[in-house]
Amino acid sequence: MFFKVLVLIFCPVLAQDSHEGKANTFTSYWNMPTFQCARYKLGFEKLGEKYNILQNKNDVFQGDQMTILYHPGSFPEIKSDGNLTNGGVPQEANLTEHLQLFEETFNRSIPDVHFAGMGIIDFEHWRPVYNQNFGTLNKYRELSEEIEKKLHPSWSTAEIKAEARRRFELHGRMFMEKSVLLARTLRPKATWGYYGFPHCFNHKMLDTCGANIEAQNDNTTWLFSACDTINPALYVYGEDKATQDQWKDWIKGRVKEAQRVRDGVKDEKRRTVVPYYTLLDPTTDEFLSKETIVNSISTLRDLKIDGLIIWVSSSHVNSKQKCEDLYKFIDTVFGPALIN
Repeated sequence: MFFKVLVLIFCPVLAQDSHEGKANTFTSYWNMPTFQCARYKLGFEKLGEKYNILQNKNDVFQGDQMTILYHPGSFPEIKSDGNLTNGGVPQEANLTEHLQLFEETFNRSIPDVHFAGMGIIDFEHWRPVYNQNFGTLNKYRELSEEIEKKLHPSWSTAEIKAEARRRFELHGRMFMEKSVLLARTLRPKATWGYYGFPHCFNHKMLDTCGANIEAQNDNTTWLFSACDTINPALYVYGEDKATQDQWKDWIKGRVKEAQRVRDGVKDEKRRTVVPYYTLLDPTTDEFLSKETIVNSISTLRDLKIDGLIIWVSSSHVNSKQKCEDLYKFIDTVFGPALIN
């Protein structure tokens, strides 16, 4: 993801709804870059009050209620032009250098040592499960196997692949686990999680991720153990290509997997499931239909999620018309869906 617009919705308390006078079971946190709309004086702050959405002080993007860090530090990466950052793959990268840069970036982004909101690390270069690096991420497997071929020219293809997977996952774990644990150490009053995990890949619109994916995610229990929040992504790509019932099942599959991996961590810590959800169809940049919004929120309530982070891109608030459209959508569709 690029620069994002987020609304965080938690469900731990009852708040009085100032709009309808009803009890609102969601406490909403607004971290939208609507500072881009400030010049138009639309009154997003009043809109937040209307639907009991709490905003960061002064409507900043990274603030006291929530902040998100995009690829902080020096995570290894294979860039689109083929150039490598910090070795390209975790088994070739300098972890110490990464953690030093991570801390520097972290402290610049969150100068308040008493920050007690929700913190999210958005890292999407590669996935810690080796076999989940496919499509545009397949290059991480290819480079990993090339490295092993040079180190072990007499090995079989099966041996090369097995060693590439072992080393990638071992060092990938070190990068992701130590990064979030460092974040928790630096700002212990906050909660921390990774955007987009666990992955589900239920693209056939099923209410399950499948036994194979569940087994893969079980091998990353260490990741969910290190986090305070579990944050799967619920982005409705191609809204009109599936029925409402199919989208409900799709949401159920991803949320239930997040709840399953959370419950698989055997300790006394209470972790929350707080998915990401977009207000627009990323394939068209059009706002989702009222039916999809209402059905999605209803489904998520039935699943008893702990919260919801709503996303739209900063490109959706880079003009007066777009700011007005977002305001209207929240006031007439999204906001009412939250309180009804």
